[in-house]
Order: sequence, then structure tokens, then C-alpha cells
Amino acid sequence: MKRTTEQRIKCRKLLLLFLCVILVLCNVFTCVCASQETASSEYFIGNNRETLDLDGTWNWTSTALFEGELPDTLPKDITFDKELMIPSYTALSEDLTKGEGSLIWYAKKFSLANKPQESVILDFGVGESVKAVYVNDMKVDTDNLSSFFKIGENTVVLVKEILPEKPNKYHFVDKIKLVFSNAPVITSAEISTNITESSVSFEISLYNARNSALKTDVFVKIYDADANIKGTYELKDVDVLENCNTTATVTGITIEDFSEKTAWSANKPYVYTASITVSGDSVEIPFAMMQEGLFNTDGYKYGMDIVVSEFFANEKNIGYTWNKEWITSLFKYFKEFNWNVITFRDGQLPEIWAEAALEEGILLVDKNNDEAWKNSQEALWKADVDFITKATELKNASQDSCIIPVVYSAEDGLFNKAPELTGISKIRLQNLFKTSQTPENTDVKKDEDKGFIAGTIDYFKEMITKTFIKDNRYQLFLTGLGNTLLVAAAATLFGVFIGIIIAVIKVVHHQSVLSKKRNLILSFFNFIAEAYTAIIRGTPVVVQLLITYNVIFVFSDEAVMIGIFAFSINSGAYISEIIRAGINSVDKGQTEAGRSLGLSQFTTMKSIVLPQALKNILPALGNEFIALLKETSVIGYLGVVDLTRAGELIRSRTADAFFTLIFVAAVYFVLVFGLSALFKYFEKRLSKSDKN
Repeated sequence: MKRTTEQRIKCRKLLLLFLCVILVLCNVFTCVCASQETASSEYFIGNNRETLDLDGTWNWTSTALFEGELPDTLPKDITFDKELMIPSYTALSEDLTKGEGSLIWYAKKFSLANKPQESVILDFGVGESVKAVYVNDMKVDTDNLSSFFKIGENTVVLVKEILPEKPNKYHFVDKIKLVFSNAPVITSAEISTNITESSVSFEISLYNARNSALKTDVFVKIYDADANIKGTYELKDVDVLENCNTTATVTGITIEDFSEKTAWSANKPYVYTASITVSGDSVEIPFAMMQEGLFNTDGYKYGMDIVVSEFFANEKNIGYTWNKEWITSLFKYFKEFNWNVITFRDGQLPEIWAEAALEEGILLVDKNNDEAWKNSQEALWKADVDFITKATELKNASQDSCIIPVVYSAEDGLFNKAPELTGISKIRLQNLFKTSQTPENTDVKKDEDKGFIAGTIDYFKEMITKTFIKDNRYQLFLTGLGNTLLVAAAATLFGVFIGIIIAVIKVVHHQSVLSKKRNLILSFFNFIAEAYTAIIRGTPVVVQLLITYNVIFVFSDEAVMIGIFAFSINSGAYISEIIRAGINSVDKGQTEAGRSLGLSQFTTMKSIVLPQALKNILPALGNEFIALLKETSVIGYLGVVDLTRAGELIRSRTADAFFTLIFVAAVYFVLVFGLSALFKYFEKRLSKSDKN
């Protein structure tokens, strides 16, 4: 009876110790999260912008116009009996565009693996806006659709209006995408450039789907075509009101080393990329310095003028204008004549044109708001003008750019295939528009081919400069190395504490079973310990990391601390088994000797068994620390700049995977080799003490 009472007291003490350790760990974690300030860096935790492309086959139907507002739920009698491809221009039948008008209903089904957490925005591109949106049969009256979606199959229905006074025969949408992000979401970014002042400005629209206002910093970085930073701007503490859009204005970012010759080139039309980052979102937007001053620069050569309204009004073009393969072939054909610039007016080009232009080195210039430009072109290019003669005249007048309009009034439709300019006409055009400029390096004698060794040395010199010296990129590696070591060391330390507690619970419970003196409280904690070990060892560390970040600490952006917490829990399960094995390796006589001296079971475990067990398991603990050091490379999933993530970021800047990734692998190898040598040294010291 006395021994049973003592055992209960010991279990209570053990339970109290366990709760105290957990409480201390939670308090430490909370305090660190609360006290750590957000770093002034371009990398934010939570920038997990994802898009779901809803292009492809949609079902559609038409109904008569509703009088008043559309119903709050999708009408049950709507049956989607026709199909179309989006993006597409859809030729609607004439009966839909006459009389009292019509409503066009588009439906699309898709599945989601999990419910969106914060913000879901519907992006239509440059197409026409819709009259209403239904998600899962419910009419949506807000910009944020996250609360309307569910796990599994979802249905989106778009409703567009055809009015008799605006028949809009060729009804279309540019694209349909769902944008998933944290708050605030970057919904748009208008770019304006100033060649005279060598600067660029932004009007950034931010949407906050939360029910409370928030503050965010806005970071903008400008990169050139070689990924060099050419300008930065930081806008502090922008107030984004709840459930609405807020505009953040970033003005006058000066582009370093800018000149008109670097404003645009045929091979790299979108010379610059703007990286815009806020606390909940991040986007990259390619752009060129598109202003009037460019038309007199050396690099801006020739072009053509597309009148969009006439282009898309031609029935012959339906089926081709949204075909990326056809658009790409058209661009390649234009480039044969050095038509590397396309200005468009009287309408918007679909986004698929911008994608193809970016890939093919075609610069698209929007002239929709430039009436002077429109009038000058219409006066210059009349219906009876021979465009080859007129182009020759402009060329002889030493004009840098030759804007040639494309005529769309041909009965057969000019763009139902690539323009047919063959024979003498094609040769005349090719000769006319061949660049007369001599490459800058033609007057410089090329160096003789270098040998393998000299070429290799030059390569490493160049890569060392690009990888470490340029833009102080070595600092990113140092930051990544520091985060890697911090997470690994802290997680191992906390993992040892957790492992000791779990191991002691299991060993004491096992001893009580052998002595046939079961304790319900101890059995309960043993059950929890066994379940914890089984779950942690049975699931991937990446999944545990994402669950910790996206579920447990969903409202925290302290990713480093969250990573330490997740890896501590993961490491604790493995270390507990190592420690348990170490305790079992200690001779039972040590325990019996301690008890015979009058020591309690807790004191015997703390002062006699655990020190010997830790000495026995030191090699295994060293291996666990090394394994954890390498496992931390997955913390980049949370946006933390660790060593691996730093290597990926530098690789994206240098465009050379070999040198950067080999360097990262070498750093890991040196760390592991050094740690292995350190643990071997400690083992030798301990073995000496054994001999003594």
C-alpha cells in the first residue's frame, strides 16, 4: 500500500514536470513571436499567391433578360446545353442580339482539395465584365469568394448581358482565373514610365478580405533583363481598410544606369521586371519603357499598327485570334521584316497575345488613349497608299520607326492565316527593313579560343562575381546559413527535452507493467506518448511543417519560430526512441543500487541512469542533429530564406544552376563533415573517461 502511494506521488510529480516543461516551451515560443519585429526584407512569410486556371470547356445557355435584379440563387430551370472554349470569341446567333436582348449563362465545374483560407478573387483579364457571378448556386455580392467554396466539386456560373442597343455579336472573355492569396491581395498594378527622368511609377490596388483593417509595407524592386537590381522603393505602413480596395501609389523610382539604348531591344523587349511585395501577396510584372521618346531611339525598330476593333470584328479570324500557336507564328512572320513593335488601339488585346509577345520578343504598345497617334496614322496611311512605297519613303527620310497599319477589309480575311507576302513583295520588304546597324562588337577582333583550363577559370571568376559579389548576394547566403543553423540547433535542443520526457514516461510505464503495478494516469500518458511517436514517425516532415504553419499557427507570420516548433516536435519523436534505447542499455543493477541507497525512482533516473544513457547515445544524437540539419532545407516552403532557399534565389538571378547548387551542396557537406568530426572528438574524450 505504501509503495502504491509513493508511486502515485511520483506520477503526479512526473505529470507536473511534464506540464511545466510544455508551459515553458509555449511561453518561450509566444514571447519570441510577439517580440520579434518584421525584418525589412523583400521576402515575406505568407506570399503564397496561387492561381487556378479555369480556361477550357465551359457550358453555356441563354435566357431572356430579367426585369430588375437577378435572383439570389441560381434558377433551377437553367440547363447548360451548349459548349464553348474559353478564352474564345463566341459568335452568338442573331436571334440573341435582337428584340429585348438576352442573358448568357456560362458554367464551369472544378474540384478543390481544401477550403480556401482567406482571399479568392475572380480575374477576367481584359475581357468584358460580367453582370453576376454564382458560386455553388449562390449569387456572390462581394469581391472575396473564399467563403462560398467547399472541399470537393464546385460550380462557378457567370452571367453576361446582351442588350439590343449593344448587340456585341462577338461576345468573349479574355481569361478566367481564381487568385488565392493572403490579405491583402494585389489585384492590379498600373505602370507608368518617364524616359526623361529615367523613372517608373506604380498605382497598386490592394484588396483586404478581412473584417478588420490592416497595415502593410509595400516593397518594389526593379530588375533588368540580367536580374540586376536597378531600383528599389519601400512604402511603410499602408492602411488597407476592411473588405475593400485601397490604392498604394509608388512614384518616381529612378532606374539606375538607364539610357535610351537600354530602354528596349528586339531580343529583350520587356527589359525590366517589377517585383511588388506586400505582407500577403507578391507578383512580378515585366515592362518596357514605353513612351514617345522611344520612337527616336536606336533600338526601337519598325512596327505595325493593329486596330483591334476591326481585327476582332472579322468573322474569318474567329478560331485563330485566341490560338497561341497561330499568334506565335504570326509574330515570327512579322519579325522576318523587323516588325518587332506592335501598337494597338480601339480595343484591348487579350492576355494570350501578351504572353506570346513576351516569349517572341515583340513589344506591345497600348495607344488606346492617344487620339493624336490615331489621327496621325489614319492621315498617313490612306486606303489607296501602297504600303511598300510609303515605307520606303519613311525609311529614306531616316525615320527610326515605320508604323505600318494592317488592312482588315479583305474579303477573304487577312488573318485567317499568316499574311501572304511572297515573291518580289516579300523580298522587297525584307531588303527594306533589314537593319543597317553594325553590331557594336564587329570592329573588335574576337579573342582566340581559350583552352579548357583558362575557360574554366574564367567561368569560375564570372560566377563568383555574379553569385557572391554582385548586389552583395553573399549576405543572402549568410542569412540562409544563419537560419538553417538556428532552426537545426534550436529544434534539436527542444527535441531533446521532449524526447527525455517521452522516453521516461515509456520506460517507467514499462517497469510498472513488469512489476504488475499498473497506474491509470501513467497508462494514459504512455498512450499519448505512443500515439505521438507513431504519428510523427509515420508522416512526412514536410506535411507536418505545412500543417503547423497553415493550421495550428495560421494567424502567425513568424515562419522561423513556426519552423523551430515543427522540427522540435518532429525531432522529439525520434530522440525519444534513442533515449529510451539508451536508458534500457544501462544495467538494471545501476537502478537497483540507487534504490538500495535510499534514492527515489525519480532521483535515480535523473542522477544515475540518464547521465549514463546520454553518454551511450551521444553518437545517435549526433546523427539526429546532422539529419535534422539537412531536413531543414524544406523550411523554404514557408518562405523562410534558409541555405537551400538562398541558393534558389541566387540561381534565379544568375541563371546558372550548376555553380550555385554545387556551392550550396558543398556548404552542407562542410557543415556535416565538421559536425561529424566534432562528435567523434567528444566520443574519444568519453571513451578516455571510461578507461580511466
